[in-house]
Amino acid sequence: MLKSKNDDNKIFDSIRNTYVVKTPEEIVRQKLIYKLVNELNFPKNLISIEKDLLCLPYLKNKNLNLLKRRADIICFAKNIHPRYSLYPLLMIECKADKFTKDVIDQVLGYNFYVKSYFVAIANKLETKTFWYDQKNSEYKSVNFIPKFENLIREVNV
Repeated sequence: MLKSKNDDNKIFDSIRNTYVVKTPEEIVRQKLIYKLVNELNFPKNLISIEKDLLCLPYLKNKNLNLLKRRADIICFAKNIHPRYSLYPLLMIECKADKFTKDVIDQVLGYNFYVKSYFVAIANKLETKTFWYDQKNSEYKSVNFIPKFENLIREVNV
């Protein structure tokens, strides 16, 4: 599953196709990438790691301070948005530590700009996926990441 380099300080990132420093957060990220691709059917070619938010086409020309940030993982999907052929389906923040209200607020705050349909937070013990319920004007969540096809189905309802 996770290939380590000989020096044991690096871990292989199959999306970026390179070895990266093996931090606690990176271990969470790599285990999650493996699960996304091999168990939840997310297309590997639609996953972006540490994506600079300014690279998103609809945010490119905006003057927003928050956008000097990067998203840990963005899973894109094709043809889910009326104006963009490729659009964020799921944005994920990986953490080495427990979730706090501040962490959840940070991720949901990023999504104010990114406008991904779903947002998730993951650490080594738990995962939580959020979405905005328009009808009730509030965020809802589940304690897992749904399969790719289930998220697509929800967007296309």
